[in-house]
Amino acid sequence: MSNYSIWLDHQHAYIYKFDLEGMEEMTFKSDSYGGSNENHQADEKFFHKLAGKLENADEVAIFGPGVAKDQFKHHCENHHHAKLAKAIVGVKSMMAHPTKAMIIKESHDFFKNLHMWTKNY
Repeated sequence: MSNYSIWLDHQHAYIYKFDLEGMEEMTFKSDSYGGSNENHQADEKFFHKLAGKLENADEVAIFGPGVAKDQFKHHCENHHHAKLAKAIVGVKSMMAHPTKAMIIKESHDFFKNLHMWTKNY
């Protein structure tokens, strides 16, 4: 089973993959710089790139400070990423610019609470 946590805003995405082999980390940067139509297109490109990296995810938790996390979830639901959209098990607000340790702790707590009643988790 592969659990993924993503912290994202419109400029960056930090992806953490947790599985039996340990943890893998990926970082992405967007070409988006504001709120124009060009930036909407950059966001869509950014979200497609992220979705491609998560296509084998069993469960995904999305964290972030603003609306990008919700926009990414919406993107997955509406742009041919149906398998990924079904794997999204939560979207949660989290402070801007957290440390890696803060994201990992939030991820661990999220999945622990999600599976609190699941046998052998």
